[in-house]
Amino acid sequence: MAFSYNLATSVGKVRLRIPDKDEQAPLFQDEELQAFLDANGGDVYLAAAEALETVAGDPQRLQQYERGSVSVQPQLSFNLRERAKQLRLLSARQRGGIVVGTIERGDFYGESD
Repeated sequence: MAFSYNLATSVGKVRLRIPDKDEQAPLFQDEELQAFLDANGGDVYLAAAEALETVAGDPQRLQQYERGSVSVQPQLSFNLRERAKQLRLLSARQRGGIVVGTIERGDFYGESD
């Protein structure tokens, strides 16, 4: 299994959005992220959403996601799932879908696409 972080690739773009950029302690291997991409028709946003949902539902990965910071796991899991929802909305917008409502985020996850 391999780790790469190259923004010219879809795997790198998924890593950017989840974020999973620490080569020494990756959350996912390239092959795992590629499986998310394959399952979601190559859509980077949907693959990133699925990756975050996987982290939120896996206590071992959730603990690793914290990267030493102090947090309450149920809240972190909730925040990851909310970010996954936002990524799904971004995907719908990219494909020309209709997005109803707004999501306001005060943390570092905000994206403007």
